[in-house]
This record gives sequence, C-alpha cells and structure tokens, in this order.
Amino acid sequence: MKSSDIVITGVGMVSSIGVGREAFTQSLLGGVSGVRRYDEQACSASEDIVLQYRCEDGEPVLVQETAVVAGLVDFDAKQFVTPRKALKVMSREIQTAYAASQLAVLDAGLQPYLPAQAAAVEQRIKHSQSEPAEQRPGYTEHGKIYSDRIGTVFGSELLYGPPLELSEAYADSVNAEGEFDASEFGNSAMRHITPLWLLKYLPNMPACHYSIVLNAHGPNNSITVGDASGAAALIEACGYLHREIADFLIVSASGTRLNATRASFTEDQPLATVVDPISRTSRPHAIDADGLVRGEGAGGLVLERADTAAARGAKPIARVIGFASRFIGSPAFMSGDRTSDIRPDAGRGSTHAIIAAIRGALDAAEMQAEDIGAVVGHAAGDPVLDACERAALEDVVPDAAVVLPASLLGHTGAASGMMGLLAACVMLQTGKIPPVPHAEACVADGSSNSHPLNVSDQIRDLVKRVVLVISHTSPGHATAVILAG
Repeated sequence: MKSSDIVITGVGMVSSIGVGREAFTQSLLGGVSGVRRYDEQACSASEDIVLQYRCEDGEPVLVQETAVVAGLVDFDAKQFVTPRKALKVMSREIQTAYAASQLAVLDAGLQPYLPAQAAAVEQRIKHSQSEPAEQRPGYTEHGKIYSDRIGTVFGSELLYGPPLELSEAYADSVNAEGEFDASEFGNSAMRHITPLWLLKYLPNMPACHYSIVLNAHGPNNSITVGDASGAAALIEACGYLHREIADFLIVSASGTRLNATRASFTEDQPLATVVDPISRTSRPHAIDADGLVRGEGAGGLVLERADTAAARGAKPIARVIGFASRFIGSPAFMSGDRTSDIRPDAGRGSTHAIIAAIRGALDAAEMQAEDIGAVVGHAAGDPVLDACERAALEDVVPDAAVVLPASLLGHTGAASGMMGLLAACVMLQTGKIPPVPHAEACVADGSSNSHPLNVSDQIRDLVKRVVLVISHTSPGHATAVILAG
C-alpha cells in the first residue's frame, strides 16, 4: 500500500478559536485570535490556570504576562461525553480529546457504523470491491464495523492534577516543626485521595475512554513525545493501515498549558510579554518575540484507506502522501541544562532534526521542495525554538508560504502538532492559505545570510495543493507530514 492510499475523512476541533470544523475554519481564515486576558475567558476555562503574582506594598499583584491565555471558551464536556458519570474520572485533556474524537467521527460519517460489533474471523464475509459497501471487508453483515478492524491512536503527555487535590495529603505530612516529611506523604495520600484519582491522569486514558465508546478492539496506542505527539500518532496509525491490521483509525491529541502543577515541574520555555492589542501577544517568528502564550485544545482525525472511503461514499478531506519522524538531541537535552532563557545559545530545539524530518517526508512522498504549496509551522513564540524552525525552512523549503496556527491558538502542548494537521486540512478543503496577523513583524534578523519567511497578513490562494506540516520539541524530536488535496 502506498502512503497516498491513506486518506483523512473526518476532522474534529476543540480550540480557543472554535469548537467544530466550521467555527475553526472561519477563525483560522479570518485571523481571529483565541488569545485573551484570563478574566475575559468564559467559565469553561480551567479553574487550575497557572497565574503568577508579585508583592507590591504587601499586596499580591497579578503578573500581566501570565494573565493572557488562549483557553477554551465555548466548550462543555457534558455535550460530548457519555455516560456523563465518566466525567468524574476525566481530566481536562481527556475531556477535550474525547470531544474532538467524537466530532471527527461525526464529520467522517462513521456514526451509522458504530458501535463496532465483534465477530469471529471465520464469520467474516469477504467480497470483491465491486459489491456494496456494507458487504465489504471490515463491515459486518449488519452494516457495522468489525470491532477488531477499528482502532485508536492518541497523542498525549504527562497529565497533571491541580495542586489543591493534594493539599490535604500535604498538610497531613507536615511534622510538629512545621516541615514537610516526604516519608509520610504516601500514607497521607492514601487517606485523603479518592481511589479513582489516578485514572484521571494516566496518559493512555484518552484513548482508553474513546475505544470503549467505539467498542474498538483493534490497535490501541498512546504516543507521548511532547508537542510532536499528534503528528507522531498519525504516523503510527498509518503504519497500522499499511500493515492492514485495521481499516479505520481514530487519531487524536490533546494538551493544555493552563495547569499550575505542570508549570511548576516542566517549564523550560519563556512566557510572552503582553502587547497591544492583547490578541497579538502570541507572535511566533516575530523579530521581537520573547515567549509563548499558554493555550489548550484538542484535535481528532479519522484515517482510512482510500478504497474503503470510496466504498461507503465518503469524500476524502486530504491524502497522506509522506511523513517522517527524526530525533537528534538538542544541546540542552544532551547536557541536561534545561532553561527558559531566551539567549540564542540556550540550546533548546534541534535544527538538524527538523531538516532531517522534512527531507525524509519529501523523499517518502517522492517530491521536491518546489512542489510544496505551503508549510504549517510549529513555532509558538519561543525565540530559541523559532530560530531552529526558521533555519530548517530556509535550508529545505525557503520559498514556500508559511502558516503559523500558534499565533491564534497559543501553545497547546501535546495538541500542537495535531492543530497543525487540522490547519492543513482546512487549507486543502478551502484552497486558501490563512493569514498570519503579525506578518509585518516576521522580518529577517538583519544578518547577511538571513532569509525572510514567506508570510502574509492576507488570505492567499493555495495554488499547489500540497501542504507540509512540521512539529518539533525542545529535546530534539521532529516530525514532518505531507498532505495533498
């Protein structure tokens, strides 16, 4: 099977710029930003958002840089999750991943075939491609999908609970001298934390919950490689289709950077200084960019073979024609010196990994750089990581138009790569290249060997209907996926 035989037939979006394909598309093409002041967020924003304060005249004062976020506004998990009691064991990321997956399944028109039904292998009805779709391999005689022919691959990362959930256990571990005694914390936690607490924060639980809903007994996997998790999940799913161990794959990824516990343990990127207007605070590749804006969201895709989609009358949104995943450790990763410093030699990211991934995807698609109609960049405003991406683009695809979803969505963690894939799907469906609102700030840095990015604050036509989507991480993992219309 060729990579081009794999198609995307459904997409689902849960983001700060809209829930569902229509809302997401309108905002993306309209350059509508989801970046707002925290106090302007609707009640759906995470209650555990990380904010920082400084002391002035003995009173706490909110640090403005952390009060600007790209949180969800019109999202209510109760509209998507069934049974609702399952919400008790779902963290924020599990809820959004479930919703995005459900939207993707509906968008693909798979709902009539679900939930999947089990059947013994010897009971399978094997028919030629000329016969009705409901009698094709992968479907039962009742027009349902065989349960072992549908699977899930989700991009995830470490999931963190709010600090208050552990506050009683922590307080109970303080000794008579007022000092925290770590040796007592285990017993204290057993007394104060609900037995089901852990189920809310296992990285594989998003895929678990949705597999149960589908009655999916096919491949089930969770990929945890940071910001590149979504694209890596798609690559994994393509492998299952190539090996013909499944006919349908639900691929999803979710993430949030609005969590106080996460920020306390894993913060190695700087936060953006607020600008006027606030909606322009997330400024990837801007010459004055100094950090990222915390965001959250989730995205989902339905992958299947082109012949299966044709048999059930589904029109593909995009074809997957090439991909590659590479890891070349960044200097900071190799030395163990993680820092949020924005000095050029801070060592985050790997230009070599990004270049290798792009070239690998081009080779897999049997394409040249000039065949690419647009590139969906991963940059989120960290000047160190953005510089790695710029150098890679200049090296391999210097003239392609560049789109930067993070300028509207902020940094969405493990959902970042998936958001890029969704943006590419929008471009291929509409034939339009979304604007970059702060394009005037994305100029060359003035050095003799610098090359300006091909960005614009206006909508442009996607003349060559081939889109390259890149994602990469601070430690040095990079993916590249090429989609075509």
